[in-house]
Parts: sequence; structure tokens; C-alpha cells
Amino acid sequence: MALWAAEDAMPAAAVAEAFTALSLALPPASPPAEARARLLAAVATPETRFAPFVARLARLVDVAHERARELLASLARADVWETVLPNVELVHLSGGPATAGADVGFVRIAAGATFPHHLHRGDERCLILQGGFVEDDGTVTRAGASTYRPAGTAHTLTALPDEDLVYAVVVFGVEFPGLPPRP
Repeated sequence: MALWAAEDAMPAAAVAEAFTALSLALPPASPPAEARARLLAAVATPETRFAPFVARLARLVDVAHERARELLASLARADVWETVLPNVELVHLSGGPATAGADVGFVRIAAGATFPHHLHRGDERCLILQGGFVEDDGTVTRAGASTYRPAGTAHTLTALPDEDLVYAVVVFGVEFPGLPPRP
């Protein structure tokens, strides 16, 4: 006897969303340092490290999956990163037609460092690839989450202390009050 009828079953997307919400609500558990180091060393190749994000990155920046895979693999190279502030590095890239007029790229913020207060002049969408952050309102966001900020919103974020924060971003205008404009 089935516990519920097939017509009562939750759609797969709803189940996945429920598990994601649950995982983000639970406090993170830290594995023993030695086990964590072994695991990370085993999977941290440029080809596999961010592989779970290929499809989502392709949608975010409006590129083919193969291009998204190349972009993610390039993050292992030091020469692609540009230091723009202490503890903040960027990789600028060109997205597809849906990102025309936007700043598109990757941001890396050192563990525990703060990304300065900024105002969104246009919508911003992010995909968190590594680490996590806490916003000035106390909201915590971790790897695997996507965020959306509408035009007119402002915030500050601080990378969680356990590892560098890396995320992909598409933003249609951003202003940093108190900082000189970037060319």
C-alpha cells in the first residue's frame, strides 16, 4: 500500500526547493579538518570544482553550456582575476544577449572581508559558487543559492570566515557611494 497516491505527490521541483530551503536553514556542520582537506583535494580540479553550476551559470549569463564550463574552469587561473579593492577581486566577461548593458562577471571576496555598501541602479542576479556571506540585515546566504536584488535596493555583505566567497553576477547598474567611479 502506497503512503499517498501519485496525484498527491509533490512535483520534483517543489521537492528540490523544499530540500534546498531545509539545507539553507540548518546550521553548517564542520567536518574534521583532515577529512575536509582530503575531500577538497580530491575534487578541486578546474574541470570538476564548479561543475554542478554549469547549467545555472549558462542561464544566468546567457551563454552555451560549453562556454559556462570554460568560464568556471578559468577561475582557477590567477591571471583572470583583477584586484579592485583590498580583499575583493573581479573577473569581467561578456554574457549573451540577455545581459546586454549589464556588468557581468565573477566576484571573489576574501574570507571574513566586507564588500562595501552599494546601491543597485538596476536589477542584480547572483549565483553563489563557493563560501557564503552575511548581509547587513543578518541574512546568511551560502554556496548553491541564487539571489536577486531589484533596482533601488542597497546593502553591504561580509564573506563568511571559513573560505573565500566566489559568486557570478549580472547587474544592470551599481553605485558605490563614497568610492570613486570605476572607468
